[in-house]
Amino acid sequence: MRPMAPRNNEIFFGINIDFYIYISSTLFAEPPGPNSDSANSSPKITGLQKGEPAPYSGVLLNTTAAAQIFTDKSFFSEELCAIRIQFEVQKKVAEMQLFLDSTKVSMDTMQEKYSAIITIKDKEIEKLSAMAVENSNDYYIWWASGGILAGIALTLAVLFVSKEV
Repeated sequence: MRPMAPRNNEIFFGINIDFYIYISSTLFAEPPGPNSDSANSSPKITGLQKGEPAPYSGVLLNTTAAAQIFTDKSFFSEELCAIRIQFEVQKKVAEMQLFLDSTKVSMDTMQEKYSAIITIKDKEIEKLSAMAVENSNDYYIWWASGGILAGIALTLAVLFVSKEV
C-alpha cells in the first residue's frame, strides 16, 4: 500500500494539519524582547484576507497569543493523544483485517478452482482407463498367423536358394 497525501484537517504522523500550520506561523513570529509591545500586551488575533501583506488568507497571531495557544493544556491533552492513538490503531487493525479477509477469500477461491481441476482430471483418467480396457484388442492370433506365414516363406526361400546353388 502506498501512503496517501493527507487531506485538509487530517491527522498526519499523529498530529492534526492545523497544528503544523500553527507551528509554522509561530516560527516566523518575532520573539518578544524586553522593549517589545507584545511582552506586556494582551493576546491579539488579527484576521487577514488574500491580497493583504500576508502571502495567504488566515489568522495572524502576535507572540503572546501564539504562546498562550501553544501552552494551552487542552490543545495537547493526554486524552486527545490517547484518542488519536486509539483511532490510528483501530484504523490499522481494520486495514489488516481487510487484508486478511481478502487473502482468505482469494485462498478459498483458488482451493475451489484447483479442486474442480483435479476432479475433471480424475474423471478423464477414469474415462480413458475404461476405454483402454473396453477396447483392448488382442491381436495374438494375427501375430501367430503372421509368424507362421513368415516362417513358411523363409523356409521356402532358403530351399529355393539352396537348390539353385
